[in-house]
Amino acid sequence: MIQEVGPGHVYDNRFSSLEPADADYVLHFTSDGCLARVTHVGRADADAGDAGEEVELPRLGDYTRRPGRTTYLFSLGEDRFFLALDDRVAAPAGFSYESVSWLRRAEPQHLLFAAATGSQLDRWYRGNRFCGRCGAPTELAPASREIVCPECAHIVYPKICPGIICAVTSCDGNDEKIVLTRYAGRTTALWALVAGFTEIGEPLEDTVRREVMEEVGLTVKNLRFYKSQPWSFTDTLLVGFWCEVDGDPTIAVDRTELKEARWFSRADIPLERTGDRASLTGEMIERFRLMGRAAWE
Repeated sequence: MIQEVGPGHVYDNRFSSLEPADADYVLHFTSDGCLARVTHVGRADADAGDAGEEVELPRLGDYTRRPGRTTYLFSLGEDRFFLALDDRVAAPAGFSYESVSWLRRAEPQHLLFAAATGSQLDRWYRGNRFCGRCGAPTELAPASREIVCPECAHIVYPKICPGIICAVTSCDGNDEKIVLTRYAGRTTALWALVAGFTEIGEPLEDTVRREVMEEVGLTVKNLRFYKSQPWSFTDTLLVGFWCEVDGDPTIAVDRTELKEARWFSRADIPLERTGDRASLTGEMIERFRLMGRAAWE
């Protein structure tokens, strides 16, 4: 998955009050995306984000005019990453703004993870320049990752939205099936799993039951935790579950959210997710395709 960047790039998000050196990465984001240099090394006719792109992110030494305000983000192994807080920067030669989600299949993976995680923090910093309680300009805390209001002492922490990914299965002997869905209103509608955000006061297990009932009209049982994943594209912490249909397996699709939903046998699962090394959804679909019920047993 996107956060699995290998032992040479261990993620350390402990905050420190640091200044960047020339060799440090300094990220910058606008509404157009992340400042990056992309080299296309795959087929010219491949879909966007799937042509074997290699991505580079700017280091401080790449800027001809250094950003005016920076803050430390995190490190990946020996590499340190900072965020330029300026509204505009002078883009280094060869760099342009690229959609972070468009680069989901780019290499190297640790720089994709850095870009995605940096984008989440950038949205948080830019979205809290003024206090939501009193309206005064806010400041960055000097020794911790907090945004504080000097007028009313209100503190804002990074935004993390919990949500679930749920593989609804039916396993009767050798007849092993899974519910796959496709979202409505998306230009690229890959097959996915039931998913949704957790409501206030709701345990994750109840989120699974509610979302499955809302999206596909099924009752489920035997919930099993699989693993979790930070999904910075939507400021989300995703929690993956396996579960089994309980009772009537007839699907009732919520057409306001989904284009379609149906049962797939293992042999009929589309192969479009086999190369998805970024998402929890892709990993769970492929795991069930290859293993069936052994995916959780």
